[in-house]
Parts: sequence; C-alpha cells; structure tokens
Amino acid sequence: MQNAPVTLTLTTERLFLRPLTLGDADLLWPDISDPEISKYMAWEAHAQRSQTLDFLKNEVERIKLGKGITWAILKDDSFCGLFSLIGLLRTHRALTYNKAELAYWLSRKYQGQGIMTEAGRRVLEFAFNELGLHKISVSHFSNNRASENLIKRLGFRCVGEQLEEFQKAGVWYNHKNYELLDREFYAQADRKVSIS
Repeated sequence: MQNAPVTLTLTTERLFLRPLTLGDADLLWPDISDPEISKYMAWEAHAQRSQTLDFLKNEVERIKLGKGITWAILKDDSFCGLFSLIGLLRTHRALTYNKAELAYWLSRKYQGQGIMTEAGRRVLEFAFNELGLHKISVSHFSNNRASENLIKRLGFRCVGEQLEEFQKAGVWYNHKNYELLDREFYAQADRKVSIS
C-alpha cells in the first residue's frame, strides 16, 4: 500500500489478521463457495476456483494501488473469515477525503464467538491510528440483523436507509448506511478506558 505502515499484519488477544495473498484460494474456498455466506452480500457464492483466484488478484492489486486491504482472519491457525477496508480515497481534485469503507464476512462455523467484533475493532484502530483516516463508512442489507448488530457494536452512527436500493436474485432490498469519524472512534475508546 502506498505510504502504508511497514507491517499490514494485525493481532488481537485471540486473532491474527494478515493480508490476502495469491496462494489463499484453498483457504477461502469452503466458505467463499457457501451460498449462505453470500446471501446478503454484493457477490454470489463462487462456483469455480477461478473466481476465487480472480478475487485474490483484485485484492492483491488493491493493496499495491493503495485503494484498500483485505485481511484473512485466523484463530488458532484456522481461517475464520475476511475483514476489509475498501474504496480508500485520500483526495480527489481539490478535496481531501481520507475515508474508506468496511466490508467483511465470517465462516458459519465461527459465528457467535465475537470474532468479527474483535477483528473489526482492530481494523478500525489500524485505519484511524496507522492510516490516518478521517471517516469510515459501512452498510448492510436492511434485513441482515447480524451485520446490523456488529456495526452497532463497533460504534457506527446510522445515517439513513435507502428503500429498495438494489435487487438480488429477483428481490428488492432496503439498504442501511452508517459512518464513523475519527473523533467519534477516539471518544468511544476514551470512554472504555475511563470505565475500566
């Protein structure tokens, strides 16, 4: 990533997050081909490994171009899911943005263990502290309650709901949007420190 910190690997108490590589197709395959995981995602479950290879090429290129990063989440050396910062935008013409969007998914066998909350907090910490971002946005299919709960746990503020924003498999879905500013993130962190 351009102007990025030397290391892009992240750790938490239980997790190890590392950038995806071109060799990760076998690691992702059982989950990225699961239709239940992609049900409320912008992508379809992969039917062929060539789709996974193309995805990995795009992710590696995204890092090189400084447009974002996707991490594989590992717990006890087992793959759990992905967490991403995508659409990273520093400036456009005379405007400064310093923003990105969160994206993520979790293997069904690791759901309900707090993994995404733990990974998400570490990714946000990296985004604000190490990348110096000002704002992060995230969104979800309105009926995806698990994603909504995660976003709220991570401290995001809802900025609105778009009615029938897009269609997938013949169904129109509403779409909820959220954002988090750097100062909001730091205020939440300060509150947690003062409580403990």
